[in-house]
Amino acid sequence: MSHEEGESRGTDLGVPEAVLLAWNLTPAPTKGPKPRWTLQQLLDTAVDLGDKGGIEAISMSGLAKALGSGTMSLYRYVSSREVLVVLAADHALGPPPAPEGTDWRQRLRAWVLDLRRVYLAHPWLTTVPVGTEPLLPSYLRRLEAGLECVADLGLSGTRAVTVLTLLWTYTRADAEQGAQLAAEERGQPPEEVNKLFADRLRVLGKGDEFALLLGVLDGERREFSGREEGGQDGEFLDAIEIILSGIETKAVN
Repeated sequence: MSHEEGESRGTDLGVPEAVLLAWNLTPAPTKGPKPRWTLQQLLDTAVDLGDKGGIEAISMSGLAKALGSGTMSLYRYVSSREVLVVLAADHALGPPPAPEGTDWRQRLRAWVLDLRRVYLAHPWLTTVPVGTEPLLPSYLRRLEAGLECVADLGLSGTRAVTVLTLLWTYTRADAEQGAQLAAEERGQPPEEVNKLFADRLRVLGKGDEFALLLGVLDGERREFSGREEGGQDGEFLDAIEIILSGIETKAVN
């Protein structure tokens, strides 16, 4: 299928402009002066803006300022801020690495950890509406790579996609929560944040209403205080292992 045929069919099927651009299925501008930048250069800058200032920083005016350009000239590349954000999100997510590991569990764990690495590197990605992802190249390529990881398990296609969606959703939510807590913590160590939450809970609760939750918080404080640097990933990894064990049980049964 030629470039023009791909663009025409995509348009006929109602594929959004941002998705066509992401798949390079829209023609380069032919009128006016030669483009000053490539779309890749624009998206590199947009991602950098998001990393430094959050999703709100990704705007046509902000991009123009960062590039030393007039805002109107950027509309030759993208038609709106909404399109820019979608393209920047796809660019930041990027393609997955080749699955690594000797068995499905190692490969799927590596798949999840790379996905988490991306969300932690670009926290604003967790604020991009989920509905923009399913047709984007990066999302589909990562989903395809995930399906390769579980191909030997004998899961039905629907169940395999459900498994990957569960892992993806948890990973995204964990990164989002981490970003929100980091903003509130202002550099405080995790054990101090837990102590503050527990102290507030004791004031707000009545009697032993939250005794179990307070026990968990107190236990986590002791655990945090004994961890080495980098141990904060332990809770995430524990959760992933629980999910992987559940997948293994379902596959065997």
